[in-house]
Amino acid sequence: MTIIRYEMLKFLRGKKLYIMMAIIAIFVGAVLIIPLAVGEPYPDTKGMIEFFTQFINIIVILLVTLFGADSIVYDFEKGTAFVLYPNPVRRRTIFAGKLAAALIISIAVLCLYYLLAGVIDLGINGSVPSRIVYSLALAILYTICLMFLTFLISTSMRSTLASSVLVFATFFLIMPMISGILSIVGQKAWFLVTSMVTVITDILTVPFPKSAVIDAGQITVVDYHPTVLTAVIVMAVYAIPALALAYRQFNRKELD
Repeated sequence: MTIIRYEMLKFLRGKKLYIMMAIIAIFVGAVLIIPLAVGEPYPDTKGMIEFFTQFINIIVILLVTLFGADSIVYDFEKGTAFVLYPNPVRRRTIFAGKLAAALIISIAVLCLYYLLAGVIDLGINGSVPSRIVYSLALAILYTICLMFLTFLISTSMRSTLASSVLVFATFFLIMPMISGILSIVGQKAWFLVTSMVTVITDILTVPFPKSAVIDAGQITVVDYHPTVLTAVIVMAVYAIPALALAYRQFNRKELD
């Protein structure tokens, strides 16, 4: 609890949380202002939440980058590990505290985003789809999975900048790029964790969307929609080994 408390204080006193709040404010402001500016009506109750969930992937990637990418490597790069680690505190306690703090702040911001989406939908359309709860649950699972992977990267790097860049590039550029290439050549990116993010929006739709093959002339494009079960299994396959490897790397990390 002491580790969690100090990590939370670091987040609250730093600029990262305010940056994240500003980004969410921009998203919310755009949803409210742009339709009025172009003279278009707001989406219906389900369409409004679906619109908000379209930004979940970038929000989660920003959360794990801001609050997880430097959680471990920061102490070793800045030298604070020489003060913290010689104390009679087990390394697993430090690791668990840092991970818990990063997850708590990330999930709290994510819940705030969904709360704002629900309030706006309720104010404009007078109701909120009940399946928003399922969407939030899947978004939390996705956040946990990416955070475990982020900690694996953080424990493997020696620079906070390198860790942050690699985390953001992996989830925002590399994996989506591979998924896009596979889609163009007619293959499903079922093995990429970032491809599972579509279930967060798809769960709002009844019946659940199915994968489709689109004939675009000389190429065949696959519009991949994994099932909820597939998404959960793939996220677990990524998350569990990542957490184990991150803990192993953390225990073996030496003070220079």
